[in-house]
Amino acid sequence: MIRRFALLCLLLAAAVAFADEPKSQSHTIYKLQFVLKQFDHGKIISTHNFEVSADAADGRSSQIRTGNRIPVATGDDKYQYVDVGFNCDAQVVSDADGEIRLNTGWELSTMPAAAGPEHLIRQQRIHSVPRIILGKSITVGSIDDIDSSQQFELDVTVTKE
Repeated sequence: MIRRFALLCLLLAAAVAFADEPKSQSHTIYKLQFVLKQFDHGKIISTHNFEVSADAADGRSSQIRTGNRIPVATGDDKYQYVDVGFNCDAQVVSDADGEIRLNTGWELSTMPAAAGPEHLIRQQRIHSVPRIILGKSITVGSIDDIDSSQQFELDVTVTKE
């Protein structure tokens, strides 16, 4: 009888201990589909697609890095490498009301063919925090190239994975 009582107490204690364990934070994984569009005189001349996943609960940014490392002479047989291309950092943020925002910073750097030995690098940067509607494409930002008739636009569609 005492053994049964002790076993019952032990089972009750274990049940209470498991019930008091903190619940793990639910993780919602999102798929971020970016489209970088390049326009000239209002017509699309190129598009580039990028896709990453993001977890709203972990607080980290998802990153996209694509491009080239260009050697730039800095002295006698010495070179410094400069990254040229597209970089994007995106963090999904959801508030207590369930509204979703995308904290986004992106940079586009290009080296014009006519730059010559000076290694001219054009750079455009945007940071924005747009409100997201799941499944709907939105423009994160657009920017004109100040040295040409070109414009760059970054769109994103966010869905749950």
